[in-house]
Amino acid sequence: MRVTKAAVIQAASDIADKDGLNNVSLKVVAERLNIRTPSLYNHIDSLEDLLREIAHSGMRAMNESMTQAAIGKTGDAAIKSVGIEYLNYMIKHSGVYETIQWATWHGNEETGEIFGNYLSLLTTLIHSCGFNSDSTNEILNIITGFLHGYTTLQLRYAFSEPDRVRNELNTALDTLLAGVHIKYDK
Repeated sequence: MRVTKAAVIQAASDIADKDGLNNVSLKVVAERLNIRTPSLYNHIDSLEDLLREIAHSGMRAMNESMTQAAIGKTGDAAIKSVGIEYLNYMIKHSGVYETIQWATWHGNEETGEIFGNYLSLLTTLIHSCGFNSDSTNEILNIITGFLHGYTTLQLRYAFSEPDRVRNELNTALDTLLAGVHIKYDK
């Protein structure tokens, strides 16, 4: 079987999701692919490069799933759908999500571009709510900070009681958006 860069990234992503970011190593990835560790260098430059690739792949997939969740919705309903999908991705791909967080500190220009796509999606949804456009960046910071913080704090419960955590996130988003509307509606 010919090993490709995509296969290397997928194998490393699977290891991260199953065993956590700390258990991703070039040796473990090579063993998973039944190749020698030096063969990985045909596809990646280093472990750090591989981790960035995992993060970029995960960020793209997460952005796509959030975009799909928003299709056909506007305003608060769209923001809530994206928020729930954010949590769903974290539950399904906790190791990749951990790698995405690592990449916020160790990323490169590509990391910033992909993150910019996420911000662009949320900015579009914020505009669909009819808020004062001068406040878009403030609202964006509130929503992104809330989604990351809330879902990260709830992650340990999300594995054992995902429906409860989704419902609580939905309620929390209702509360957050109610306050944002009070402060920022035109």
